[in-house]
Amino acid sequence: EEAWTVAAEMAAAKLERMGAAVGYRLTERLAQSKTWTTTITNASDPATAVAAQQLEAVKFLCKEVWLEIFSKQIDKLQTNHRGVFVLKDLNFLWLTKFPRNSEHSRVCAIRLLAFPCGIIRGSLANLGIPSVVSCDFLADGVNMAACSFNIKVK
Repeated sequence: EEAWTVAAEMAAAKLERMGAAVGYRLTERLAQSKTWTTTITNASDPATAVAAQQLEAVKFLCKEVWLEIFSKQIDKLQTNHRGVFVLKDLNFLWLTKFPRNSEHSRVCAIRLLAFPCGIIRGSLANLGIPSVVSCDFLADGVNMAACSFNIKVK
């Protein structure tokens, strides 16, 4: 049992690293033609400038990167303007075929979400924003495809 748990964690970590590599390279390609313009209300405050830069990068991720990979934008972006972002995808393409009300489906879905967490981390790393990304499975028994990705900027 313990060996199985360790193997599962190692597999999830490998999936996350693979996703980070994909996100990093894809962002490199998509950001080449992007012009970064952040409107800063108080340029004398460096914290405001950093927060604006982070928000601009996360918006790019939600609109451009997610659209390229999943053919849709993130459904909802929330932030506390202090380095914490929550991205919600209420109909995540990879989870739409999972059976409802199944614990096995829930476990498999959580493992599968390691890859998109890596994509997010790699994309933000390419944009100069080191972060820690985790995911929550928002299934309510009816909609198995809802999930949220929590980003904490380091």
